Amino acid sequence: MSTNSSNLIRHKKLSVGVLLELKKVFEEFSLFQKKSELACPSGCGKCCFKSDIFCTPIELLPMALSLYERGEAVEVYELCKSHSADHCMFMKISDRASGKGMCTEYEFRPLVCRTFGVAGRHDKNNKINFSVCTTLKEIYPSNYDKLLSGNRNENEIAFIDDSKSKLSNFDPAFLEEEHPINESLAIMLEKILFLDSLDSSSDNSNT
Repeated sequence: MSTNSSNLIRHKKLSVGVLLELKKVFEEFSLFQKKSELACPSGCGKCCFKSDIFCTPIELLPMALSLYERGEAVEVYELCKSHSADHCMFMKISDRASGKGMCTEYEFRPLVCRTFGVAGRHDKNNKINFSVCTTLKEIYPSNYDKLLSGNRNENEIAFIDDSKSKLSNFDPAFLEEEHPINESLAIMLEKILFLDSLDSSSDNSNT
């Protein structure tokens, strides 16, 4: 497959920006987890044992292009359309009973995967609330209590709503387009494969 068309080149440039922003988000939330002493335990994948992990198609543009370039786009597209398991389709389970596993597309995971664990939110009155993983509450109860009772500088808190706002700059419909992860990836893969078919048609007409 070729990525030389103007449409695919444009999407590839957009992908670089999206992935860079996602990496910044991860660094910000990872630092906040460490400061809160509520870091995820190694190997834990309990948050991936859900069938309704939601994200937007634009977040998965880097993943879709990577799959396309690896020649796996059509195969994964078909998997996306048929996926109905009780866990994320990219979760490679090592121990179901203890909720352990690894992500096979970790480098390209969406926003929800990078912010899950510990996150700040502004409510409609601009009051700060915290969203904390149940497992972390159970493992570190005193640290969780400290997070809730502490007077933190707002600049030290990683906010999920701020991260969504930054990503919405890449796609005006960002906040209105959340779907289960497999559906979002199918939407983006379908778009990439359609652009590829346009390329092929154009190449054939010029020969």
